[in-house]
Amino acid sequence: MKKLFLGVLLLAGVLAGLLALFPEEATRLGMQAERKASGLSHKTIIIGDETWHYLEGGPEDAEVVLLLHGFGGDKDNWTRFSKYLTDDYRVIAPDLPGFGESARHADWDYALPPQRERVHGFVQALGLEGFHLAGNSMGGHLTALYAHKYPGQVLSMGLFNNAGVNAPEESDMAKAVARGENPLVVNRPEDFDGLLEFVSYEKPFIPWPVKGVLAQKAVEHAEFNQFIFAAYKSDRSSGLEPILAEIQAPSLILWGEYDRVLDVSSVNVMRPLLPQAEVVIMKNTGHVPMLERPQETAGHYLGFVDKH
Repeated sequence: MKKLFLGVLLLAGVLAGLLALFPEEATRLGMQAERKASGLSHKTIIIGDETWHYLEGGPEDAEVVLLLHGFGGDKDNWTRFSKYLTDDYRVIAPDLPGFGESARHADWDYALPPQRERVHGFVQALGLEGFHLAGNSMGGHLTALYAHKYPGQVLSMGLFNNAGVNAPEESDMAKAVARGENPLVVNRPEDFDGLLEFVSYEKPFIPWPVKGVLAQKAVEHAEFNQFIFAAYKSDRSSGLEPILAEIQAPSLILWGEYDRVLDVSSVNVMRPLLPQAEVVIMKNTGHVPMLERPQETAGHYLGFVDKH
C-alpha cells in the first residue's frame, strides 16, 4: 500500500513537471478535452481570403444555435455552456474577426456594422437559414444589430450582459474608461487574474498552466485589442435604444447582478423596448455568466429557447 501511495505521488510529480515544461501543449490538450466533453470540435472555413475558426457540435439536422463572444473573448468562452446544449441543438461558436485564432488586420474597421456583415458572410458560407442567435457583452450588442437587420434569419435572440445601451447607473468599467484605463486589456501576465476578478463574481476554474498561457496570449494581443476597442467605442451609430423596439424576435435578456463591466441597470432601459423579452437576473454572477455559471446559464437559456 505504501509503495502504491509513493507511486501515485511520483506519477503526480512527473505530470506536474510535464505541465510546467510544456504549458502550451498542456493547454491545447486541456482545451481539446473540454471541447470533446461538451460535444464540440474545432472546424475551419475559408471565406474570401479569410480563415474562420469555429467550434461546432450537436446533431447536424437539429436547430442551430449561433453564439457570439464578447470583446477580448473567443469561441471557447462558450465551451462549458455548450455542454448542456449539444444533445438537442447544433451549436456553432466562431472566433469573431480580430479575436481568437482569426487574423488581425490593422487596415480593417472593427466597428460593429462591418463585423455584422462579416458574421452574415459566415452564416451564408455555412448555409444557415433560420437559427437561434445569442451573444455576450459586445457579442450581445452584435446579436441585436444582426437580428434587427436580418430578422428573417433569427428564430430567437439571447442577450447575455449585452453592450449597446446607456445604463442609468455607471459601471466600474465606465468609470475606468473615463480615467483613460481599460480593465479588459491585459498588459502584463500578472494582471490576468485581475481581469478574471473584474469580469466575474466568482472566478471560473482555470488550471494553472492554462491560465499562464492565456495570460501570455492576452498580453500579446493587448495592443490590437485596444485598437479594436477604440473602433468599437468610436462608432456612435450603433446604439440599441433606437432599434430594440423594432426587433420582433422572441428575446431573452440575461444579466449577472454583480456585473462591473455593464451595469445591471441596463435591463431597466431594455425592458420597455423589448416587451416580449423574458428577463433573468442571475444572483452572485458577474459579466460572463456562461463562463462563471455554465450549467445554470444554460438552464435558463434552454428553458427559453425550447419554447421558440
